[in-house]
Amino acid sequence: MAAKYPPYINGYGNIPKLFNALKEAAVPTKFTTDFMHTILGFKSSSYRPMIPLLKKLGFIDQSNVPTQVYRDYRDASLSGEIMAECLKKAYSALFASNEYAHKLKREELLEKLRSLTGAAAEDKNVTAVAGTFMELVKLGNFEGKTKKSPKKTLTEKPKEEKVPLQELQQTPHHNPAKLGISYTINLNLPATTEIEVFNAIFKSLKEHIINEK
Repeated sequence: MAAKYPPYINGYGNIPKLFNALKEAAVPTKFTTDFMHTILGFKSSSYRPMIPLLKKLGFIDQSNVPTQVYRDYRDASLSGEIMAECLKKAYSALFASNEYAHKLKREELLEKLRSLTGAAAEDKNVTAVAGTFMELVKLGNFEGKTKKSPKKTLTEKPKEEKVPLQELQQTPHHNPAKLGISYTINLNLPATTEIEVFNAIFKSLKEHIINEK
């Protein structure tokens, strides 16, 4: 039984040129060899296998009509993720055997493809599959969308308010070592008309009780 190969073309070195051209040229009604020759400027016969490859990747349908995938790929902010998704579908068996197939080195990829297809070590088609896959991988973004910066958590400490120096100077000083005890003083004044006696009493009261630190 002949080996069943994943998508490939022999002229895989031209893949970057093709997909760059898709972004620059307007979307055609149909993707044909005439479109490639006239609009894209790819006149070499080596580009003809690109049409079947685009079909297998989901860029055009069986009637050569560009799909939404084709249109979305032209958006530079989406092209990498679009290509990655297309590769995962077109090379589903490869990714099923190794979800990080896009990170495999060439020899590792060849070994994996031979195992999947049952092809012989000298099978040139396997080499073409590996070359095609690796060129397409260069156009893909397998890391997903750019992560947004994390939101602030509830445990984040509130910012400290700076109090002007002038306000600090006007704020009454309280000694935390002292207890806030209030008391009432009852004075029994002597029955006298000598003003010096009253002055002495209040002076003593002020010095020893009211102004106590």
